Amino acid sequence: MDILLPAMGISIIVVFVFAGLASHWQQVLRKQSWTIRRLADRIRDLEEIGNPDFKRRLGESFPVPLEQVFTFSFRISERFWQHTLAITSEQRKFIQSYGSFVASVKLERWRSHTVATTTEILPESQAALRQTRTLDFYADSDAAADPLTLWELRLAGGERIERPPSLELILSKNSIELRGCYCCSKVNAANTNNGCPGGSDADATTFLRVHLDVDLLAEFRSHDPLESSENGGQPSPGGGGCWRAFYSHDDQDTGIEWQLWLHDLRKKADWDRCKILEPEPVWLNNAKV
Repeated sequence: MDILLPAMGISIIVVFVFAGLASHWQQVLRKQSWTIRRLADRIRDLEEIGNPDFKRRLGESFPVPLEQVFTFSFRISERFWQHTLAITSEQRKFIQSYGSFVASVKLERWRSHTVATTTEILPESQAALRQTRTLDFYADSDAAADPLTLWELRLAGGERIERPPSLELILSKNSIELRGCYCCSKVNAANTNNGCPGGSDADATTFLRVHLDVDLLAEFRSHDPLESSENGGQPSPGGGGCWRAFYSHDDQDTGIEWQLWLHDLRKKADWDRCKILEPEPVWLNNAKV
């Protein structure tokens, strides 16, 4: 009897110890199982990143980035009206009374499409001095998309004209063009009531084509006049040269002068990093420090 009681006490203690150890190991195994499940979920998520469907859904959930901004303007001299188009005095009066002219065209080229904003100077007969129109242009990368008409100037009026002679500013996938009908040329200028027969591209001529490809614009790169005016005639320190550019050309033969400003936002991030590594020089008394 003296031996039985201590043995029972020891047995009870051992049972409690084993029960405590079993509960502890059960909690440890349960925690490890939860950790393994979490790791498996993360591995599955990482594998899904490479899935094309996942990439597509991810791309649709984020805004499309703005890549480039073009600002285009052009001027037409008296030579264009008198020699290139050879318009009549009646056409000139009609244009002055009813025609609007382009002040500027802003092209915001997003990855998916282009937003074109055209600002026009209205004729003096209208109360408002300017008007602005914004159009979205979706150019198909696999096929030639239909061009977008940014501006149209009718050169003659009259209800008998099926398609009156006109000038049009056209936006295509990679260029801006100024087009006119053949009926506006010297040969047909006197016959202003015929319009452009058929109205097809074959009846139009291109007076100006400005490419929107940086490589094709290289020969027209010039010093930005706005940059000089902002810095008192001095070149802008650093100039943002790798992501900002100015292009221009004056065609004396046709009488058309154009200017194009480019902000290439795809290169801006690299330029910002360059400015951190190489700070801009400071101009003191017209001298660079």
